[in-house]
Amino acid sequence: MKSEESCFIPAFEMAKKIKTQELTSLEITETINERIEKINPIINTFCTTTFNLASSMAKKADESLKKEDTIRLLHGIPTSIKDLK
Repeated sequence: MKSEESCFIPAFEMAKKIKTQELTSLEITETINERIEKINPIINTFCTTTFNLASSMAKKADESLKKEDTIRLLHGIPTSIKDLK
């Protein structure tokens, strides 16, 4: 899978790929971060980005998966929040 393609797969498929370690949460998160950095100056969608925090949380998600901790449905999937005022 080309790295940017991971930006467009559904969350349920991301979850499967993370659980089977076909892709890591960190790989997906960094790919999405790169895409945001690339296109946000054009479309101006994100006013606040937390790339370092997202990468840190992705690493923790991958580590807990390796330790076989309890894995929840959306474990390791990067998200964004839209503020509608």
